[in-house]
Amino acid sequence: MSIATKAVSIVVTADSICPFCYLGFTKVNKAIAAAKERRLPLDISLRFVPYQLDPTLPTMHAVSKRERYAQKFGASRFDQMESMMRQRFADEGLSISYDGSVRQTTLSHRLIAKAYAAGGQELQLKTIERVYKTYFTDAKDIGDVNVLVPIAVEGGVFKDADEARNWLEGEEGTEEYQSGIMQAQTQGISGVPFFTINDKWAVSGAQDKELFVRIFERIANDELR
Repeated sequence: MSIATKAVSIVVTADSICPFCYLGFTKVNKAIAAAKERRLPLDISLRFVPYQLDPTLPTMHAVSKRERYAQKFGASRFDQMESMMRQRFADEGLSISYDGSVRQTTLSHRLIAKAYAAGGQELQLKTIERVYKTYFTDAKDIGDVNVLVPIAVEGGVFKDADEARNWLEGEEGTEEYQSGIMQAQTQGISGVPFFTINDKWAVSGAQDKELFVRIFERIANDELR
């Protein structure tokens, strides 16, 4: 007798410049891969929605990441934080640089949402991974249209650079982004990543892959309903 496949919907509230969000993105995807390897009877879907990590960041110009974080956390604490994050990233097979600049993440969130509208989960995940790598590994400014255009085109969100640039320089998706930020506030989300599973259960933070696998196993075994 065949076992009925259970739907698992995961909505991830995250920001494009949050290092823990990149870690969480990586860990939950590893957990999904593990669930598939174990042939758990689950149909797991992921969708990312926006969060504004730092409302005080400028939008029209970028600022030095190192200077910003040293000012925010203090030079000594930032040095410790950088070392810690480098190790956490390395543990997941990733790399992080605090070189480069940072600004408000509205543009990248609009693109991420557009990717979902254009190609569903697969295209959104591909776009998010490119955005994260561009910011954290390549230390580029993801608030710069010139940086996001190749991400949008190479990922397949838009057919060419002109179409991507025109869209990014427009306003489409801005209201939806602002609505998403308000929704996160209404839900009381104060830290990211934040995972909402089947509109019933929540996981806060970049938890290890094993935790997500245990959740998936319990859903598959009808221990969570």
